[in-house]
Amino acid sequence: MGALDAMEDVGPSSLSEKFSNGPSKMDIDDDDMYFDDSDSDGEAESCLRELGKEFLKGFCKKTSTAFFEQYGLISHQINSYNDFIKHGIQQMFDSIGEIVVEPGYDPSKRGDGDWRYASLKFGKVTLEQPTFWTGEKFSADGGKEFLEMYPRHARLQNMTYSSRIKVETHLQVYSKNVARSDKFKTGVEQFVENKVLNDYHSDIIFGRLPVMVKSDLCWLKGVEKVDCEFDHGGYFIIKGAEKVRMMC
Repeated sequence: MGALDAMEDVGPSSLSEKFSNGPSKMDIDDDDMYFDDSDSDGEAESCLRELGKEFLKGFCKKTSTAFFEQYGLISHQINSYNDFIKHGIQQMFDSIGEIVVEPGYDPSKRGDGDWRYASLKFGKVTLEQPTFWTGEKFSADGGKEFLEMYPRHARLQNMTYSSRIKVETHLQVYSKNVARSDKFKTGVEQFVENKVLNDYHSDIIFGRLPVMVKSDLCWLKGVEKVDCEFDHGGYFIIKGAEKVRMMC
């Protein structure tokens, strides 16, 4: 027997056969891959049947009543407005940053001095509770200049129930001058420096913000005796008319 005959005896019996390390496909039962959750649904349904229809009806009624008694029907609107007046409006002014006003560089308006620049920065924002001005005659007679404004006053007088926005401002007026420097220390011979001419710190009335009834800015917040016991707030009074902000 030659070498070729020996190789034929050791190898596969035919060219169509191939070597294999085992079955190429495992037999998987389809039932093992299916998760049946009908048992859990059935258990929940049976538990509900054991409690009874009347018990579930009373439980749902008491739960919903307790929720609305504690949080109210429109608490989400009042909470959103309170978050804005406490944090949102301050963040809005902080995002503005520094406002720099540059001159128009008109030679006819320059005058004797250098060109003047202005820098404006906003600080703390304060919101006052709604008030109305009593007039010069009333305040001159010893009365208060501003009195508390309640929602009923705004309705009867066709006024807007609003708050004054008071903003702390820092205004600085300066000029830019070219100054010499030590080149060995700074690396440059000249640099531009700001010469402050005027520096102002003051609180200004920036505008007015409509106040939501029953919010933290409203006079009816925490008051036992209100205009109407069924009034839950959550709306604005603009020129005597009640307005609601709709969210789409």
